[in-house]
Formats: sequence, C-alpha cells, structure tokens
Amino acid sequence: MEAVTQLLKPATDYWLLTDRFKDIEGFLEPIEGYALHTMAAFGPGKGEIVEIGSLYGRSTCYLASGSARNGRGGVYAIDTFKGSKEHQVGEQGEQTAIATDGSTLKIFLQNIATHRFDEKVKPIVNESSKAASEWSKSIRLLFIDGDHSYEGTRKDFLDWSPFVPESGLIAFHDVTTWDGVTQFYNEISQLDEWKEVLAVGTIRVIQRLPHGESE
Repeated sequence: MEAVTQLLKPATDYWLLTDRFKDIEGFLEPIEGYALHTMAAFGPGKGEIVEIGSLYGRSTCYLASGSARNGRGGVYAIDTFKGSKEHQVGEQGEQTAIATDGSTLKIFLQNIATHRFDEKVKPIVNESSKAASEWSKSIRLLFIDGDHSYEGTRKDFLDWSPFVPESGLIAFHDVTTWDGVTQFYNEISQLDEWKEVLAVGTIRVIQRLPHGESE
C-alpha cells in the first residue's frame, strides 16, 4: 500500500490546494495553479519568483504555497492593480472592484493575508516596464500574465527575460485563448535559446538552454 499512497499523493495535494484557494477570484484554472505551485516548489535553479499580473492573487497564492513548501524564496507580484483593458467598466470582463474602487489591490492584500502569505509575497505596485528598469535580481521562475496583447506580451518578455539564467523557467498564461499571447509564444518558443518543457491547460513553459546547447 505504500506505493499506492505515494502515487495518490499528487492527487491529494491537487485537491487540497484547489479547495484552499477556491475563494480567490481569478481566471486561473486549478490544474494551472497546481502547475505553478509545483514549479515554485521543485523547479530548477536559484533566484526569485516574479509574476507579471496578479489581479486578486490566485496565481500569487499558488506560487507562494509552492515556494513555502520547500522553504524557497519569496514571490514578487508586479501589477498596477488597475486591471487590463478587458477589466474596465463596460468591457466584457468588467470587474466590480475596478468599477467601484478603481483597483483590486485591497482585495489582493486581503487574500494574501487570509492565506498567511504576508511574509512570502512582496507586491510591487507599478507598471511592468518601470518595475523591470529597477530590478537587478536573478529570476528562477517568471510568470507572464499581464497585458495580453502581442506587443504587451513581447515587451514583458524582453524586459524581464534577461534576468532569467540558464535552466530558468518562463511561464505564459492564456496561450491558445488570447491571440496576442499565442502569437508571441509561438514565435519565442521556436528560438534555439529556449525549449518548451511543460504545457498544462493554457499555460506554456519554456526553459533557457545552456549557452551553445539547442535541440
């Protein structure tokens, strides 16, 4: 039965995490959150975890829980918390918090506190490009989930990928469901410097190959 117990453990972990974070609004599917959790806990390399686009903090909590699981570093959540174009009043994805308060920051901080990640999560309330211009640390896992246009996704990648070392990971959300993200991902994943290593739901993950190594 020990073998059976070990085989069932990931399923149990997935179920517990799904239940734990079900109260947090967001567009991240549980299996995608579990993938982020697992990469944060067991992914390669040393350095920080950075996510571009946090909204209410669902992905942030999945990342923080994974990092905490193995006693690894914190999670830097970079967002203006004013929402993307689709979140504004009158748009298809209008968010009540943005319509009433102009920001999701208050709810984000409440969610982080409720799940006891205050010391693990470091919010940076700023535009992605401005935050990148002030950044200097190595990033072992970068999660890009901000501006979903082609230009926005490309800029986030160009601004932040220089901080991702060899073997470091970059995860993109909403590949296949947002045209801009999908177009840019299809381009970047074909470059010799990067290799696709994981596809879960609409998350695609590339890894920086050692210098001189390619498929």
